[in-house]
Amino acid sequence: MLKYIFFILISLILVFIQISFFGALPILANLNILLVFLIFINIVFGFDTGFIFALLIGFFLNLYSFLPWGTFIVIFLAIIWLLDFLYKNVFINFSIYSNLIMVIIGTILYVFSILLAYFIFYLMGLIKIYIVIDKLFWQSFSYQIILNLVLMSGLFYLAKLTIKRLNIVFLFKK
Repeated sequence: MLKYIFFILISLILVFIQISFFGALPILANLNILLVFLIFINIVFGFDTGFIFALLIGFFLNLYSFLPWGTFIVIFLAIIWLLDFLYKNVFINFSIYSNLIMVIIGTILYVFSILLAYFIFYLMGLIKIYIVIDKLFWQSFSYQIILNLVLMSGLFYLAKLTIKRLNIVFLFKK
């Protein structure tokens, strides 16, 4: 029970930091710590923990969103499910390259899922926000990929420095 309270607090703090702190800084506005955290948790601790965090982060992020309830939960669950499948079947080792490729795939899936959700809900008349895909969108998208890659690289090397024999643990885990 204490573990789940800890998960709820971590999720709430991360969503709060993403919405309030990084959203206010122009340089870090495109950094998506929630997505990078979910990908990292999914890789390091497995799908079960990633599933719990995807539910919690999606729930808390929906509180700050104009999208209908559950949209972020579905998007995050779909992303971690696909990335878990890719990690177990394609990228079978815990290397910096596999992590970075998974962050690129996750960021692309996230951005285009959000675009699709906004477009579908706009057509249905549930929201009045329409996202224009122009030069500014593509610039923001490329910054988001770069910043997410930098954050994942930092998390990867921090994990390598703090956790001894990380590769051996992952080889025995499978």
